[in-house]
Amino acid sequence: MNVPRERAASHDQSEVTGRGIAPGLGMGQAWVVGDVLKCTGTPEVGRQIDVERELVSLKQAVEETLSEFERSALRIEAEFDAALADIFRAHGMILRDLFSSGELERELRSSNLTAETAVQRVFHRWHQKFVAVENQLLRERAEEVLDLGRSIIGRLRGGEDTSLQSIPENSVLIVERLSPSDIVRLPRAKVAAIVVESLGQGSHAALLAREKSIPTITDVPGILSRVTNGTELLVDGFYGRLIIAPQSTTRQEFQERLEKWRATLVHCKSACREPAYSLDGQLIRVEANIGIRDDVELALDNGADGVGLLRIEQLYFARNTPPTEAELFAELKQLVTPLGNRPVTIRLLDVGGDKPLPYLRLPATSNPVLGRRGVRVLLEYAQLVRTQLGAILRLSQEHPVRVLIPMVTLEDDIAKMREAFDAMSVERNISRPPPFGAMVETPAAALAIASLSRHVDFLCVGTNDLAQYTLAAGRDDAAVNDYYLDSHESIMRLLGIILADAKQQSVTLCGELAGREACLPRLLQMGFRTLSVAPSLIPTTKARIRGVDIGALATNGHDRN
Repeated sequence: MNVPRERAASHDQSEVTGRGIAPGLGMGQAWVVGDVLKCTGTPEVGRQIDVERELVSLKQAVEETLSEFERSALRIEAEFDAALADIFRAHGMILRDLFSSGELERELRSSNLTAETAVQRVFHRWHQKFVAVENQLLRERAEEVLDLGRSIIGRLRGGEDTSLQSIPENSVLIVERLSPSDIVRLPRAKVAAIVVESLGQGSHAALLAREKSIPTITDVPGILSRVTNGTELLVDGFYGRLIIAPQSTTRQEFQERLEKWRATLVHCKSACREPAYSLDGQLIRVEANIGIRDDVELALDNGADGVGLLRIEQLYFARNTPPTEAELFAELKQLVTPLGNRPVTIRLLDVGGDKPLPYLRLPATSNPVLGRRGVRVLLEYAQLVRTQLGAILRLSQEHPVRVLIPMVTLEDDIAKMREAFDAMSVERNISRPPPFGAMVETPAAALAIASLSRHVDFLCVGTNDLAQYTLAAGRDDAAVNDYYLDSHESIMRLLGIILADAKQQSVTLCGELAGREACLPRLLQMGFRTLSVAPSLIPTTKARIRGVDIGALATNGHDRN
């Protein structure tokens, strides 16, 4: 994702129906961002390109990229291990080989092209060559070749691409694909809505869009060719509707809906800082899922009782190398300080699947969602775990925090992590270490609560992944959105088993299901007393709780509505 398109001529009103991913209404002008390597340019007609100057720029960009690879390798070597650092050096070798072949220079000299356009053309050809070979290892390198090309273009443009950061205010972002790191880099205050060609309902990018309260729709193939920068758009994230170049009457009707929706939110927010008691007097804690500083402000503004899930991936996504313990501690402290004495549950780094780290290049696998992710990655990199636990243990001396281990399936995994946690607590002379918990995200974990509970102080249920693994529907695969049903009866039965087997141990529900108003009565009747939701959903969730008589539900049978 990278290149904004030019402003289009005026359009007649048209409508596209896709799928709502993040609820809400948004209106603004289109800001179309495409992949820099898909924008293969043509020779500059009537303009003489200074080939020697372009060649100098190209060589400099390649050298800067190679230097960055080596710096990253040295840092990874110190933080992780030499084998992982060698991956960066291997990328450097690939780039050197490709550049020394002379094809880039020949492309520049034989065509009237800029260095950027030459890179686009040549790297596309190299990508096709890698894809076509029979050797499986080389085929797996094909996407890495494209990444190398994107790195070179970023350098030619003077550094990292800034198309997302430079988005104008009141814009509707139009993209082909969306990654979690894209959402992290997105300036929320400027984005009215997002339209993405293809996106999984339960993907981490979709989840982050909901947490940032950005109305988002998907399942709109070819949208990048239908709109260009400056086109006025109306986005309905509730029903998945997109109106292109609206007429004045359509715009007025949409504006009235937008104002009414905002008024409803204001009404709910008026009492959001008050505790949420059900009609029969039971207190339900409503906490926030957050990841970056803007989320903290949003959580406070919406009346969060605490932070039920602090994702630290964003603190790793925004870097070329992993943070040191001191850097991570400083970042976390800056995040939690505004929360005062509100408790914060910090989940250790959960990468893999659709959340790859640029410097943690795990070997390619046919199904990364079923491969190394979460605790499986953590157990492979001891220093990565020490950095995180060290920072959190230091923070625990100043703020009420809890430690959460992601993607637990086997008792042996959580036992090893507990051993590492206890050892570091002793090593750091922490007499009262913070509570230690496990994330329940697979049917295996849900059915083994009795054994997992022996090693933890609390449990958190992530229904997003639980739905993915129970229903065999990839959360980031838009093709199976109709099968990704986190309120399916099988999920509800697993939740009941978790609560029953956890006995007196505290259980927080922190998946998307926790914020779904239609399911809330049943979840409360089942026994959940702590929910962690997107910050924007806290006011409406508390309002809904205040209208539920949990005791009556228990007497009359659960309410499925």
